[in-house]
Amino acid sequence: MTLRRIFATFASITAPLFVFAAAPAILTTTIPNLLNAVIVVIIALAGLVFLWGVFKFVSAAGDEKARTTGRQFIIWGLVGLAVMFAFWGIVNILIDTFSLQKGSAGLTVPKVSR
Repeated sequence: MTLRRIFATFASITAPLFVFAAAPAILTTTIPNLLNAVIVVIIALAGLVFLWGVFKFVSAAGDEKARTTGRQFIIWGLVGLAVMFAFWGIVNILIDTFSLQKGSAGLTVPKVSR
């Protein structure tokens, strides 16, 4: 797909947003709710990858190749969790620094603020 076709598609989809000059409900509720669900799913998948790696590592006591595979799952699961929580922390620091969200105190489920 060429850049011109991508731009034309994007422009035709978003044109009504600019014509009405108001924030439609899809931008203020639907998209943030969808992103919140996606974030939780990605964190859960990274946790499951880590746990699967631990299971493979422990269950393959004698097989060095299977232990290496399990070790790789553990490493990539931890990397995924570390990246997701690092971004979550950075977003929360920016939200608190610039007062973008009122009443955010303590450890909460990662989400995109409105």
